[in-house]
Amino acid sequence: MSQPDRAEAVTLTRLIWPVLSSVVLVALIAAAAILMSYKIETPPDHARVIADEQRLTYASTPCVLFNKLDREVIANRTEISDPSKPLQLFSYASEKTIADVKADKKWSRDTACDYVTGFDQIVTVWMRLIGYRSRWADDGQWRW
Repeated sequence: MSQPDRAEAVTLTRLIWPVLSSVVLVALIAAAAILMSYKIETPPDHARVIADEQRLTYASTPCVLFNKLDREVIANRTEISDPSKPLQLFSYASEKTIADVKADKKWSRDTACDYVTGFDQIVTVWMRLIGYRSRWADDGQWRW
């Protein structure tokens, strides 16, 4: 190999590495972006919610149980940890489904429950690849 050919090879090698590393970096960023892209899953129509008949708001069962609401709807809050005691709601509260509240446009989500993401589930592509558990059981029960 003559001297000019060797110089050309060295120059070419010096040009390949920055381009190659840039391509790899762009590919890694694109892969990370794809893995972190997400979809918001809303509650199924048969998911149960607790409705506040006076305020015309509703909240997910976990928000009600963990008291993440604008106002209390459980009458026997002190007995909530005892599985032998049934959950008692105040007279202004009732149980409905998402389909019930969707059908009647007067209902809105409880703002405190909505703020703590008490309804929707954010599912990334990464979560789908490694397997994720839905917030809702097949029978409409909330899993938290």
